[in-house]
Amino acid sequence: MKKQLGISIYPEQSTFEKDKAYLDFAKSLGYTQVFTSYFHVNNQPIEVIDKINKSLKYAKSIGFYTIADFENVSLQRLGIDLNDPKKCLEMGIDCIRLDSPSLPSEIAELTHNRYGIDVQLNMSNNDNLITNVMDFKPIKSRLSGCHNFYPQKNTAIPYDFFKEANQKYLQHRLSTAAFIGSHVGTQGPALGNKEFPTLEFMRFYDVVSQAKILMYCDEVDVIFFGNAYASEEELKLVSQIDRDEITFDFKTAHQVSPVEEKILFNHLHFRRMDITEAFIRYTMTRVYYKAEKILVGKQKASYNKGDVVIINDNDAHYKGECHIILQDNFKDDEKKYNFIGSIKPEELFLLNFIKANNRYQFKKN
Repeated sequence: MKKQLGISIYPEQSTFEKDKAYLDFAKSLGYTQVFTSYFHVNNQPIEVIDKINKSLKYAKSIGFYTIADFENVSLQRLGIDLNDPKKCLEMGIDCIRLDSPSLPSEIAELTHNRYGIDVQLNMSNNDNLITNVMDFKPIKSRLSGCHNFYPQKNTAIPYDFFKEANQKYLQHRLSTAAFIGSHVGTQGPALGNKEFPTLEFMRFYDVVSQAKILMYCDEVDVIFFGNAYASEEELKLVSQIDRDEITFDFKTAHQVSPVEEKILFNHLHFRRMDITEAFIRYTMTRVYYKAEKILVGKQKASYNKGDVVIINDNDAHYKGECHIILQDNFKDDEKKYNFIGSIKPEELFLLNFIKANNRYQFKKN
């Protein structure tokens, strides 16, 4: 499944005109899904509900897949009967996200509704709800999972917990989603907060690094901005990410030779199947550039995790190999390494995703 991108809107905190412009721009960049929440309408006048409905219907009209988050009180406030969710169709809702506890049998039954409304469940509790739902034979193509976002600092989930929760959905081949946070938008359930990530460790990472972590972990199908409005620049940058190949935005630490530049930027690298713990090793360039000279260049006394090096003429047999160092204080006593540069700190986590035979590439920054 091709990774998809989504945005969130909070029409009650803005105007239809601003929502429309935001939706139009995101759509032009290839964003395909819209998330909104009805959690906070319980005590609001009908005019507030109408504002949300208007923007959601517009999103639907221009081709977005629309997801609306509910709990029991908001469902009652809007008069939505899960035994007959026809009203969701009238509201322009493609998918109901249920955040309140429900009986597994009722959730499974809801997927069989006659209107084709999809059902999404909260993944972040890491409970066995989805396992129990599957016992009641839902329509799997109408069922998916989505993690929470966490506006408050230090409240988002850790990565190991995230992976554990994912497996409960992935084992049933269900679609999954998670959130990144804009550093600009202040709209959301927690008004005034700017970061709405699923994972705590990436809260203050740039949006591209956040999105890459979710894309390249290979366990998330849809990546949403949790808060609104993301800036045009943020939306553009995330839309331009290669969604298939692990890609490092890389800037050389100094002027490198033409052959070193080709080795780094002109090839889709892959890690050898017989891996070493010391570094990620790409070897084909020693064949491609066997006849080229790679003179001794800039070197370091020791190398750290994320340093990128190319073997020089001091080791004629392996000359041209490109390595990504995986250990701190790694020594090169033979002086065979030319130091090319370092992977930026926010992208170091991506190294965890490069297993035996995985492809990856460097994009000139």
